[in-house]
Amino acid sequence: MDQFYLRNAIQYQALVDAFKPMYLTGALNSSDATSPDMVVSARIRPLLGDDMVAGFPCAVFPRHSQPGVLDIHDLYNHPRGRPILKSFNYQVDKLFTPDTTTEEIYQDLLIGLVPFARQGGIGTIFAYGQTGSGKTFTISRLEQLVMESLTISIPEEEKDESQPHIRLTIIELAGNSAFDLLSARKPISILEDASGTTQLSGAAEHQIHTIGDALSLIDRAASLRKTASTMKNDTSSRSHSICRIRIANPSANTEGFLYLVDLAGSEAARDVATHGAERMRETKDINLSLSVLKDCIRGRAEWDVQVKSGAKGKKPRMPFRQSALTKVLKHVFDTTAGGRECKTAVIACVNPSLADVGASKNTLRYAEMLRVLMPRVGKNEGEGYGVFEWGNGEVREWIIQNCGTPPISPNILAPTESGAEILRLSALEFDYRCLKNPGVTREQTEALRSKLWQLHIDSQRQSTTATPALSSTGTDSSMSTAHELA
Repeated sequence: MDQFYLRNAIQYQALVDAFKPMYLTGALNSSDATSPDMVVSARIRPLLGDDMVAGFPCAVFPRHSQPGVLDIHDLYNHPRGRPILKSFNYQVDKLFTPDTTTEEIYQDLLIGLVPFARQGGIGTIFAYGQTGSGKTFTISRLEQLVMESLTISIPEEEKDESQPHIRLTIIELAGNSAFDLLSARKPISILEDASGTTQLSGAAEHQIHTIGDALSLIDRAASLRKTASTMKNDTSSRSHSICRIRIANPSANTEGFLYLVDLAGSEAARDVATHGAERMRETKDINLSLSVLKDCIRGRAEWDVQVKSGAKGKKPRMPFRQSALTKVLKHVFDTTAGGRECKTAVIACVNPSLADVGASKNTLRYAEMLRVLMPRVGKNEGEGYGVFEWGNGEVREWIIQNCGTPPISPNILAPTESGAEILRLSALEFDYRCLKNPGVTREQTEALRSKLWQLHIDSQRQSTTATPALSSTGTDSSMSTAHELA
């Protein structure tokens, strides 16, 4: 695939330059409706010298006219032999461009988590993404900035026993094994005590007095973290790193936590072909832990939304015992009556090179699945919402119930699209996706598309809130646009 990209790099760039995205009326300011305790962000890494020497162009672009929206362009080898550009967009709460510094990310995402933890809350930040996308670079600097904030907030001459006590623990998780990175990678155990609280048995806690103490410990942990060679990065992190900062405040009788989690890098597909069984088992363990983590993060966010909005619903399931990573973070996901108030931020780190476009799309799909919308208000009870306001889950459920026989897979027709995005698909693209399902006829496809648009039109007539009109016959698509090379 890399050679295909390189052979068509000039044509690809010409198509990208000519790309004109449709304005997403539903995307702008949509982050206002997400859970206030969960912020999902993305950071686009700059193209590095090695990327440019290899000859791969940039494939990821922030949409400056719409905050939080970014476009990814991929090139497909069409069966007719004429490469096709396909463009995808993704929505996050906050988008950090290649020009954004880590200091600016700290001011935007973490500045509020530090006082929150001082007051007894639990603040957590995760860095997620493929190998070489800048996760470790980002988390390492954020750890330093957090410790700077905690240690310089109180002048040395004013420090006494009534001031907050700061204690630092940094561990590594490799599969189901855990190690203390501040004690020469000594093995530790993850246990639950009689009250159900997770304990890191054998892990040392280091009391922090000065910024020098903190930076020395952070550097020591970084040097001991397990690394292994991958084709993407010779020092790729093949384990999860968890930096836990415990803040005990004697004067207020509170104890808060800050967790900074550098998640293991994901293997690229080309690594699978060249690495052995041990690396593949390692990758399987990483993917399992990331899947469980996604379920736990989203479950906690859904629960917080239910509680804050007063909505009734079944308590989300938290499968934290299925992974060592989520066992360690159990009280982050605790929804019992005695559960602590938590705030979480996720940074999806993205490599902008065309060579990594597949992994970038997977990273952003993962990030989008973590976003939890607050219930909308302003409609009568039981009235429901129109197609334009559906999430991806509602779109997929509607397809299953209305596609007819033979079935049309929602994984093909709407893998990530919301209601607004499926309506913005051109008729050509909608039909093309449906016809990829075995046995589906054009008549069945047209009937499904007509049913969807009739439902949308009917809901607009009943709604008291006007929604911008959309054309079902346009040739442009905000989610997937195809252009052929001449």
